[in-house]
Amino acid sequence: MADNAKDTANANASANAKLQEALENTEEQVTSIIESFIELGVSIYDYPGTPEATQGMITNLKRNVDRLSKLNQSSNTVDTPLQDINIPFEVIQYIEDGRNPDIYTREFVEAIRRSNQYQRAKMNGLKQLRDSLAEKISEEFPELVDTVQNIIERTTPKETMATDQKTT
Repeated sequence: MADNAKDTANANASANAKLQEALENTEEQVTSIIESFIELGVSIYDYPGTPEATQGMITNLKRNVDRLSKLNQSSNTVDTPLQDINIPFEVIQYIEDGRNPDIYTREFVEAIRRSNQYQRAKMNGLKQLRDSLAEKISEEFPELVDTVQNIIERTTPKETMATDQKTT
């Protein structure tokens, strides 16, 4: 049993190392492409019109095309660990709109938190309604006390019951 866990841990560590290596390689390629485009922009801005400058720009353009081609090939390789990474469309849209994807993450977390708070409030409201109805029904119809108690037990989450029993 312990050997199986070690094998799984080793496989996960190996997969993580491959993924990290692929991410670092991709980051280097993208950084190189960005730097090359910046150089191209500077050379276009300062273009003197000489044949040497024209040849330099053509060389730079060819280098950019080659780098983009290599990046495309490496990203479309079937056995790359990057194939298993799914980036939400909204994050890509944020980047294309020139916004920071960290803002998307923060807004997403805040929206989930608000949604959780809303759901928790609804659950607490329904629990209070259930308990209030159970109390009133038990007072008015003593013969239904067992049935009401059964309903309360079936509609109370198990972890809540364990917590309630510990506190009483």
